[in-house]
Formats: sequence, C-alpha cells, structure tokens
Amino acid sequence: MLTFLLSRGVPTQKYSTYGVFEFDQARALTQAGCKVVFLALDLRSVRRVRKWGFSSFERDGVQVRVLSIPLGNIPKKIFYPIGEWGLKMLYRRAVREFGRPDVLHAHFTDYAYLAAELKKQEHVPLVVTEHSSLVNQDTLPSDIKQAAKTAFQQADCLIAVSPALAQKMEEHSHRKVLWVPDMVDTELFAYSDEHERQKALREEVEMEEEGGEFSFLSCGNLRKIKRMDVLIKAFAKAFRDCPKVTLTICGQGEEEASLHKLITDLNMDGRIEMLGLRPREEIAHRLQQCDCFVMASVSETFGVAYLEALSCGIPVIATRCGGPECFVNEHNGIMVDPDDVDALAKALLSMYCNNGYYNRAAIAQEIRENYSSQAVAATLMKQYEKVAEQKDEVLQGVFA
Repeated sequence: MLTFLLSRGVPTQKYSTYGVFEFDQARALTQAGCKVVFLALDLRSVRRVRKWGFSSFERDGVQVRVLSIPLGNIPKKIFYPIGEWGLKMLYRRAVREFGRPDVLHAHFTDYAYLAAELKKQEHVPLVVTEHSSLVNQDTLPSDIKQAAKTAFQQADCLIAVSPALAQKMEEHSHRKVLWVPDMVDTELFAYSDEHERQKALREEVEMEEEGGEFSFLSCGNLRKIKRMDVLIKAFAKAFRDCPKVTLTICGQGEEEASLHKLITDLNMDGRIEMLGLRPREEIAHRLQQCDCFVMASVSETFGVAYLEALSCGIPVIATRCGGPECFVNEHNGIMVDPDDVDALAKALLSMYCNNGYYNRAAIAQEIRENYSSQAVAATLMKQYEKVAEQKDEVLQGVFA
C-alpha cells in the first residue's frame, strides 16, 4: 500500500507546529507498515524563511518531498491555480520516483481542493481529512464553500477530526463522514509519576501553611478565538490572594502585546508568565510538571493540546467549543461554557481544591488506548484499503 500524504509543509525547529498533524500521521503510518511519501506543498509567504523550490530528504523513516512557493495570503483565484500547478509538479515527480500511489490523502480544505482537481486528471483514490474550524460553522464563507464542495464531492472517503465537525461536514456535503481523531505522540507526551512524588513531598513540608504551590499551564496560538484574555481574567479573579498559584502561557500570535498589557493592568506580573512559542519537547516536559492544563477557546474542531495534556495524566479544564466534548469527562477534567469568566474562575478554584481526585495514571492509559499513533494509524490503513479496493472493483467492471 503506497500512500501519498499531502501537507501544508514540514515542521521545522523554527516552525515546529506547521504541518505537524500531517507529519505525525505519516510517521505513524510508516511505523505501522504503510509505505508513505510525504508531499509538502509549502505556499506560505516570503516572510516564512525557508528554502524555495524542490527539496527531498528522509525523516523518521518517512520519505519527504517538498515544493516551496512563496505565495502567502493572496486571493483564492490566484492561489488555487498556482497551487494546482505546484501540486501537479510535486505529484508527478513523486510518481516517477516511487510509482503511482494507491491512495492520495489530503488535509485541510484548501489542499483537499487542490488534491480533488488533481484526482480529476490522475484518477487516484482520494481521502480527505478536515481540521478547520471554518468548516465547523452553519454558514461557510463563499471561497471555502466552493473549495469544500469540490473536495467533498471528489473524495472517496471523508474524515473529520471530531464528531461535531463530522456532523457539520455531513450537513454541507450530504455524505457520510468518518470520525478519526488527531493522534497523540504518547511516547513524547507520556505519564510520569515524578511530579506527584515531588508534590507529595512539598505538601508534607507545607502542611502548616495555608495554600500550597499549584501550577496551571495553557498552550496555543495567541489569537482572539483562543480567548486567552478570558483565561487571564478568570485566573486573576480566582487567585489574586494566592501567591503560590501560577499560570504559564506558551504560544505566540497577534494578541501577545494586548495580553501582556492585560496581565500588568491586573497586577498579575510574576503570577502569570508568557513564554512565547516553545519546542514540543519543552511543552511535554512542562505538561508533566504542571497540575492542570486549561484553555478557554471559543471554537476548537478537536483540541489535540488537551489530549497531549491528558496523555501526560494531567487533568484539564476545557470549554464546550466543538471538540473537547468528545473526550473530556468528569474523570479527567471540567467543562465550562466559553466566554464566561465567572464559570472559568469557579472551575479553576475547583481544580485547585480537588486536584487529588483525579487518577493521573488512569487518565493517561485511556488516551494511550484510544488516541495513540498506533490506534489512529490502524484505523486509517483500513480506510486506505477500502478505497483502494473500491477502485479495483471499478476497474474490474470496466474491463469485464
């Protein structure tokens, strides 16, 4: 089974999250025995410094082929034709090197559209996975609507990363959509009882004191949709008089300056720390050392950051925003409505007071069983085999 997996780009040390969902998937499939060629069509702007043109290399056992064209945020009527040309060049180079694929797997609407146009010419079975919160809306923007319509019609298998997104995709496409969650690197984001042992030792020393140390962690793009301002306000409301309780925020984005100002205005400097974008390895270590992971997003198609925390055995506080509802429950965290500072402050206090209720080892085990790379890769390979068999049946009918 030869699969070409189409991505927006390849994660690098500088841009560690760009294309990471796709590459994690490619690596997991390769480890599961599926031959994968990772096709990265990088159409970001010239400001994202990288090598332009074609490049090829192997990473973690995955053959990677890249075409980088500096486009950026340009009108779709220009973006799509150039993208179609670029994908055709990248695909045909890969075919000459590896042979025709059994399946082409594309992620995200824009790239699914490019793959759908390619399928019309190359007649390769197409699997489409959608992640975007833009599609998880009742009314789609016009450019997304047309691209999604073409992609969804041409796809031999449609996949969503959450049940809520699958439902929206079915409403838009009038087709059956399979739910396959984003996978978690359970080896990197692994449970460790070291933090619990250290905390127990601290609590023995602090028994006579009122209010022990407690750390909250939040990671995500600093965009308005993530509502980091709501989290900061809720934290200040809950713990203004608890100097040993801290909040650390990792991430970067256009809200960064305003969030720094908000922290200062609330006199929470030193209590709330913003670290900027951090490597995944550091995020994993910080998760293993914290007491609770929290986000206040108003919309998430899935919420893999929550799963990474849960994989470390860390209880979470999440909002009912479209994604976390399918895996956050009373045994691993607390759910609140978005944009509710008072409810979030109450949840933060509840987590602080009742953190010992959660069985961290059990939380991590559930994630390993259901969201590990092995579990998700096995599900995807079954779908690849199914669409490849459907193509064989069609060909047999044509030549019968």
